Amino acid sequence: MSKLHHVHVYTTIRVKVAVIAEDHADAMRQAEAIVGRGVFPVRLFPGAAAVLDAQPAEEITAYLVDEADDPECENSCSYGPDFRPEGTRDGLR
Repeated sequence: MSKLHHVHVYTTIRVKVAVIAEDHADAMRQAEAIVGRGVFPVRLFPGAAAVLDAQPAEEITAYLVDEADDPECENSCSYGPDFRPEGTRDGLR
């Protein structure tokens, strides 16, 4: 019988940051300093003045599937991007 599931999709996020820099290395160091301050500077909309754009990349890195009727998450399972349970070579759970 089919039932409701909550699926957490983990994806890579691309964050576009505006910096004035002398070269590519300097630009990357500045961008890392802005994005890596401990508080991620984006939400569903840009959350820091230097962040011009943010959108999901075309890459999913993992999934976490919870069953809605399982409040203790005893049946939750993490999967890789290939839908295989993390740490196994088997197919879907």
